[in-house]
Amino acid sequence: MLLRKYVREDLDSIAQINPFAAVQLQYNQSILPENIVCAECDGSVIGVGFLLLHQTLETQKLQITFSTYTDNEHQDNIEADGLLMDGLINRFHQIKKEKPDITVRLRECCETDEIDDMQFFIHKGFSIHSAIPVLKYDLTKEIAHYKIPEAITIQKLTFDETNMKAYLDADSLSSREWEYECEADIWFNTGDPSFSCYAAICDGKIIGAISIWNISEERAATENIFVIPEFRRKNIARELISTALEELKNSNLKIATLSVNGANLPAMKLYLSSGYSLYYNLIEMLCE
Repeated sequence: MLLRKYVREDLDSIAQINPFAAVQLQYNQSILPENIVCAECDGSVIGVGFLLLHQTLETQKLQITFSTYTDNEHQDNIEADGLLMDGLINRFHQIKKEKPDITVRLRECCETDEIDDMQFFIHKGFSIHSAIPVLKYDLTKEIAHYKIPEAITIQKLTFDETNMKAYLDADSLSSREWEYECEADIWFNTGDPSFSCYAAICDGKIIGAISIWNISEERAATENIFVIPEFRRKNIARELISTALEELKNSNLKIATLSVNGANLPAMKLYLSSGYSLYYNLIEMLCE
């Protein structure tokens, strides 16, 4: 078994391993060819791994995540997983050297019962950083709505170049630190028919937003929630959430979930008081 660089001719083999991985390599601009590695055995591609560079308007920080996939024969194969992970970590350290003036980190999240996975990443140089609670909302119950200032409207946002810039500018003002969104990720997400973004608008400017997409037939994500500081405590975040939940409820989804930094107590209180409840926890692990 050997590790090598990706070439475009590998795409058909990768599609056989995991069709979604092949779609990501084709259309997600966060994935650059130099950040893709392939595991090969007896001349055939048996696994692929790639880094996703979440470059945002916060130019002093770069968060990198990763994905690895192996074929059915090599599922949970320690050698294949280790080979792909070593290749990605080596590339991560190269990127850090190429960008000495900014903070670069590699991030992964594991569920709390995925002990073997956490131990694997610790051996690869990751540390346990924080808890990420995942909250759920029962869409079978009534959804409360909230009064917001008359000057503010909530609209479904259609992304074009103008709206994308306005959205990213607003997000950069939201003080979400490592949670700012990446333009390439948003463009990729818009290719999902279940993806929608609702924006709070005041005087023609975006002041807050929420994004939703389906995770399964019964579950959807309600994520990337923000309101810029001067418009907080006006029920805008609550009404953004309620508007998104109504769409999901009308689409016959049963559960909506979101993740939140466990240290962000104001956000936790907001979501719990808006009807969410604790579902499970993720453990955030970082290689820095």
